[in-house]
Amino acid sequence: MATRTQHARRNILTSVINKLVIMLTNFIMRTVLIKYLGEVYLGLDSLFVSILQILSLTELGISAAMVYSMYKPLAENDTPAVCALLKLYRTVYRWIALAMTVLGLAITPFLHLIVKKDMPGDVNLYLLFFINLANTVLSYVLFAYRSSLFTADQRYSVNNNIYSVFKIGSTAIQIVAIILLKNYYFYTIVLPLTTILKNLVTYLISNKMYPQYKCEGVVPKEEINNIKKRCAGMFLHKLSFVFRNSLDSIVLSAFLGLTVLAKYNSYYYIINAISGIMILVSNSVTASVGNSIVVETKQKNYADFNKLQMLYMWLTSWLTVCLVGCTQPFIKLWVGEKMMFGDGIMAIFCVYFFSTHFSRVCHLYRQAAGLWWQDRYRPIVETVVNLGLNILLVRFVGVSGVMLSTIFCIVFIEGTWGTAILFRHYFTEEKQSKYMLKLLWYWFMTAFAGGICYLICSKIAFEGIKAVIVYGLIGSVISAVVLALGSSFLPEFKDAVAFSLKLSGMQKLLDKKKK
Repeated sequence: MATRTQHARRNILTSVINKLVIMLTNFIMRTVLIKYLGEVYLGLDSLFVSILQILSLTELGISAAMVYSMYKPLAENDTPAVCALLKLYRTVYRWIALAMTVLGLAITPFLHLIVKKDMPGDVNLYLLFFINLANTVLSYVLFAYRSSLFTADQRYSVNNNIYSVFKIGSTAIQIVAIILLKNYYFYTIVLPLTTILKNLVTYLISNKMYPQYKCEGVVPKEEINNIKKRCAGMFLHKLSFVFRNSLDSIVLSAFLGLTVLAKYNSYYYIINAISGIMILVSNSVTASVGNSIVVETKQKNYADFNKLQMLYMWLTSWLTVCLVGCTQPFIKLWVGEKMMFGDGIMAIFCVYFFSTHFSRVCHLYRQAAGLWWQDRYRPIVETVVNLGLNILLVRFVGVSGVMLSTIFCIVFIEGTWGTAILFRHYFTEEKQSKYMLKLLWYWFMTAFAGGICYLICSKIAFEGIKAVIVYGLIGSVISAVVLALGSSFLPEFKDAVAFSLKLSGMQKLLDKKKK
């Protein structure tokens, strides 16, 4: 039987491959859209994604809550309990699909208020929205619930592989539709067709791997009440996350237009693509962390928490510093100088990237420990403050205002309050202040390394792919030196290095060389 480390290694590897597939296909797709149809279509595409992400709030955090409920019965081989949870999951997902359909139809008459500028004249806004809505609804019906088995059983790699195959296939068909037919409708209709096929394949594979798990049985009332409680807390958390990522685009479209939104999304695409890899890496170990919380002591879990925090911050800081050097030349190479912002906004994007990840490990442990209900008030405050600041600041400082409002909420509401939830309800014997000082130190190291990287790169006049490569190498060297020197005195340094070697498989090679 595979260990938690082996599961985590496999999940991380396939997650990275999956995200690279997503990054590459999305990059090609965005380039094709801009070249053959224009940036307004790219802005329209981004807007639909943002609206439907908000509609997905009807999911209420069911997925995470159900996966959490499956950790224990799967670990104990309690087949009847897993079957009953699957049946409940299927029923709830069907109600979610119905609710999403009703809400989608309800907001349709107001779409013209969101798209005030730059609307393409050769497409029907409402028809396109209906197709995108159908794709989102279909993602919750058929056999989507079966994917929870892979996640809860620490086999997230299966979901990754299925998604990668269908992402490549659907993108290839969409590119043909754009280049040969120059038809945005055909490009859009590919999405729901792909979703149907992907769900069917998920069902067939899950049936083969887990033939013992059928939708049958009844979940005890007490467990249903626990799930409801977790869902309520998770919904509020998801509310803040979705609004954080989607509200910015909607506000920019409503106040500044689709062209500015397309420009913004060119930058956001870069940090979001990298963030996707980061989040998938953390999601890949969530099941392992959840399993550890069930079977290990809090002392052991806190030691693991510190190791993961250091490793994740090394990765986050390194990528942030590289973004400082590489973002502008990459944007210029990719979509041209006319789609570029100034260095000030670029720097804000880098801060935005770092802020979304500096407390990610804390979020991972809150999720794995099922602390959604205890965390129920924070997302409400974050969402209200973010919305208010978005609308206020976009009028005065435009794109920068929208981003700064989000950064403020992430750092000063989620970063502090969210951390307090974990230490108050799980790591009760540890000091939050000590943890927060470490986070502050990572902020300082990253800012210091990023500043040095910017100064050096600004003195070197390279262009194109050469600039991206050279500036990336400069950022890598600077961040590696700063992080190594700045982290070496921390108590978890040696354990983090040892764990990273074990996770990557390098430790086995080193042991063989010693022998």
